[in-house]
Amino acid sequence: MSCIVVYLSKHRGNTKKIAQVIAEELKCEAKSADEVKPGELDQYDIIGIGSGIYAFRMDGRLKKLLKGLKDPKSKGIFLFSTSADPDGTKYHKGMKKFVEKLGLKLLGEFNCQGLYEMWFFGKKSWNHGRPNEDDLKKAREFASSIVPSSR
Repeated sequence: MSCIVVYLSKHRGNTKKIAQVIAEELKCEAKSADEVKPGELDQYDIIGIGSGIYAFRMDGRLKKLLKGLKDPKSKGIFLFSTSADPDGTKYHKGMKKFVEKLGLKLLGEFNCQGLYEMWFFGKKSWNHGRPNEDDLKKAREFASSIVPSSR
């Protein structure tokens, strides 16, 4: 099984932390989507994609990477994200529809809270210290559940 974890982490590095823990557990590489070359994902059996939740959805730039797959039906995919909302997987809905339309096999989803700062109503923030050790442990457990579901 060959695997890669691709992520976009804009502000605080929350999603990058989760991506690195998942990749470590799966014994594969974690790479920023900005570093992924066209066609590079074709060499992997399992692709993990993740981002922060922005405007109630995952970062749309991840879709561009997936559109380039030559044989998406032969791939497994999992989604992960960080968000202010403790129930952030609900914001995966658009990405789930997209990967299903491509024919990718959805292996699972993971979300955890991350530090969120709101600047437009004065400096306010939530989820200090997140993702924390408990979040990282849950990400590892999620990753270890991906391998059996891909078979």
